[in-house]
Amino acid sequence: MNILALDTSSSFGTIAVAKNDKLTYLSVIDIQATHSERLMPQIDNGLKLAQLNMKDLDLICVGNGPGSFTGIRIGLATAKGLCLGNEIPLLPFNTLAIIANNLYKPQYPVLVVLDAKMNEVYGALYSPEMQVIIPPQNAEPAELFKQIQQKVIITGDGVARYKSVLEEQEIEFETVLAHQNILYASTMIGLVLHQNIIPKYDFDFIADLEPYYLRRSQAEIVKARKSAKEN
Repeated sequence: MNILALDTSSSFGTIAVAKNDKLTYLSVIDIQATHSERLMPQIDNGLKLAQLNMKDLDLICVGNGPGSFTGIRIGLATAKGLCLGNEIPLLPFNTLAIIANNLYKPQYPVLVVLDAKMNEVYGALYSPEMQVIIPPQNAEPAELFKQIQQKVIITGDGVARYKSVLEEQEIEFETVLAHQNILYASTMIGLVLHQNIIPKYDFDFIADLEPYYLRRSQAEIVKARKSAKEN
């Protein structure tokens, strides 16, 4: 199977390409250029190095949030455009689940914590078998950590910022190596190949697919507060 996977839900842009079920290209870039400027050149470069054309792809995977609102929109819009223009199946992934799957056969449940800005996090807890224990949620760090009742492995870009809050909750935890806090597009490809996922092209599904923001945008929050005051 030939697969293109991409994610732009954080400051890192990541692209991976598999050719004949083998990972042939992976890039992870954190630079000042915007995702809209660097995403298509990354994709073109990955396909070129893998000696593939867009028409050769059997599947496109995309990280669909939660994360940066703008980043998610760019990644999803790009993936949808490529899929609809070339009749390629599309498979969206939850970004929290992707990061949890960076860990192979973890000894303890995996708590993924992403910095959601405004002193909030996106978080979810997964069992060592990657089953959901605490569903994805947007919360204040202390609110999320109070739900943890067991020793966990903690990962994600919110770990460094909110580690002190975690320690205040007296939770027993282990951290991971720095590179395991980052989302890799290759993880999506690994999951597809391991689980033998072969989705079919579905125009309506792709056209209707929306970003998984998990919370309202700041503009929506301000608008709701203004409306509440007026009423």
